[in-house]
Amino acid sequence: MEMKEGPILYVVVVGFHHKKGCQVEFSFPPLVPGSPNECPPGWKYLPTLALPDGSHNYDDDTVFFHLPSLTNPRQTVFGISCFRQIPIEKIKNRTSDMTRGTIQKSVCVLSKIPLYGQIQVKMSLITHAYFDEGDFSKVSILEDTYHHLNSVLTQNDFHQQIFVGLSARDFVLQWRHKAVLLFKLLLLERRLIFYKSPVHPLCSTILTLTSLFPEMIEKGMGQSACIRLSRPMSPMPEFSDSDNSQSSSPVKTQIENIDNTNQNIISDEVKTKEMKILEHRENEDKKEVKGITEVGIEITESAQDNEENLNGKNNSLQRELSSDTIADSVHNNMAYLAHLSTSSCGFPLTIFTKGFMCLPYLSLPYLDLLTDINVRGYVVGATNILFKQKSQLYDVLVDIDAGRIECQDVELRKQLHLTTEDLRFADYVVKHVSEERHDVFLDGVGWEGGDEWIRTQFRIYLLCLMRTSLLQDGSKEIEHFNTNFVSSWRETHNYKIWLSGINPGILDVNPGHPFAGQLSVADMKLRLAHSDSGRKFNQAMVSTGRAVATTSKAVGGAISQAKGVFSNWWSNLLVSPEPVQKALEAFPDNTMQIEDSTIDQNIPKSINKNLSNGNIDKSSFSEGGSECSLPNNIHQPGEVHTV
Repeated sequence: MEMKEGPILYVVVVGFHHKKGCQVEFSFPPLVPGSPNECPPGWKYLPTLALPDGSHNYDDDTVFFHLPSLTNPRQTVFGISCFRQIPIEKIKNRTSDMTRGTIQKSVCVLSKIPLYGQIQVKMSLITHAYFDEGDFSKVSILEDTYHHLNSVLTQNDFHQQIFVGLSARDFVLQWRHKAVLLFKLLLLERRLIFYKSPVHPLCSTILTLTSLFPEMIEKGMGQSACIRLSRPMSPMPEFSDSDNSQSSSPVKTQIENIDNTNQNIISDEVKTKEMKILEHRENEDKKEVKGITEVGIEITESAQDNEENLNGKNNSLQRELSSDTIADSVHNNMAYLAHLSTSSCGFPLTIFTKGFMCLPYLSLPYLDLLTDINVRGYVVGATNILFKQKSQLYDVLVDIDAGRIECQDVELRKQLHLTTEDLRFADYVVKHVSEERHDVFLDGVGWEGGDEWIRTQFRIYLLCLMRTSLLQDGSKEIEHFNTNFVSSWRETHNYKIWLSGINPGILDVNPGHPFAGQLSVADMKLRLAHSDSGRKFNQAMVSTGRAVATTSKAVGGAISQAKGVFSNWWSNLLVSPEPVQKALEAFPDNTMQIEDSTIDQNIPKSINKNLSNGNIDKSSFSEGGSECSLPNNIHQPGEVHTV
């Protein structure tokens, strides 16, 4: 039974037994009254979460995991487990079951609040002290830890230390422009599996991504491990129908009241204000020649006073504000958006509810959980390769070590296409985070490019996306966020809930992308560097040079293939991913291809051999010499892609 006093529920020791596998060796208070070495049925596989797969390959590690509460069907319990492995020679009080050369154990804390990093820092010290004692029967240090944590982890601590250990800077430096893609992907409520070993950076990646959403860690994770299964399952607690109906009735009633066929229609008050804003925009559009016009948002004096700090006027890396890139009006509104009350705009978004789960780490015994029909989707972290190999379990696989985002669904790839405006935003964030810093005392903690600054930029982006989604279909502003993405997002549970309870405060946000503006040469370079068509264009140009150096007859065909790829890339830059995607679908082999693949892999061996030897077999080309008979899939292979 869970204790109500304090945020810490239990302190647990999990060890690896050479015959029984992972098991609970100690718990305070006891997980099962009268049986301190047992787990309750609803947490049968808790030991496999606290002592994760592959942990024996490392001397120490930390894992974050989520469990459903045993008493409340709408509450998640947050687990923080610190693992250590030491040689058996360091153990002073050996027992008969210690038959291996090393001892593996985890000290785990189960908490009501998601203070991952803050608890980890404290538990790491406790775990080392417990192991250094050399006698695992001395558990008084663990009992003292339980009381100490409950006394020091106050509500103030919760708000001040919520992001400890969740580095937004590291996340952006690792994923760069793909960070925006992952951010948008989470909104679509699909089945996502993140894969990596060891487990700590895996969990940190998932939780850092969720922390980019305003108030998500603080208030939006309460039901992230809660699911009412369609069938009894031993790893999950069971609740009566009355418990589930009473606890879920507010959300259920709220979502059932939404008319799915008219989800773009909002209340009369909101609609009236919306029409006034649109009418004002139309009048202003007639007066403006370039850029995006203001929508009547007045910057408060306090926001103007903070603008210098927010936009980094003293920073050496300045954001371009020419008429060819970003509108001045949007830039001026950045300070206002940064200080806009998040509660008045409907945050946190209700993503992790009603069968959409967030499980930073999941062990193999929970594999069947993902296939239950009541599980709509999930964000799951895994270290076992079986998760990666079962492609039917996921819509998107995020391979952290390889830096790949693999997606086999053509429609989902269209939705995840980053527009030119998205790439501008990503480039702006990446450049500020990557800027070389010379003050070692401020590196990573200053405003510009720091964690708080990064989360502010994503909050502004999300506010603009939410406000723009209220516009009529076909508007140019929606295209800047990718029409396919916005249409798909409008169908999700989190969007419908947000729309049904919309607060007029969101209407104080300027509709449109914060990085909208006319195309420039910089945009062309950016798109070329971050699009698959652009990479194919570069490959085609390399192939062109090789063919020209070999024989003049190949010039026409090689230039023709480069021209075709460039045309597709240019269409992709100006319009949408539709033309390129349709071309990809035309090929029978519509599978994904890794990013570092080269064009030579698709060239027939006979031709490739002649190319490498500097000779061209004339029979491989048409008689007229104007077209090259190399297969088309050299230029537009079906792929995933890896995005």
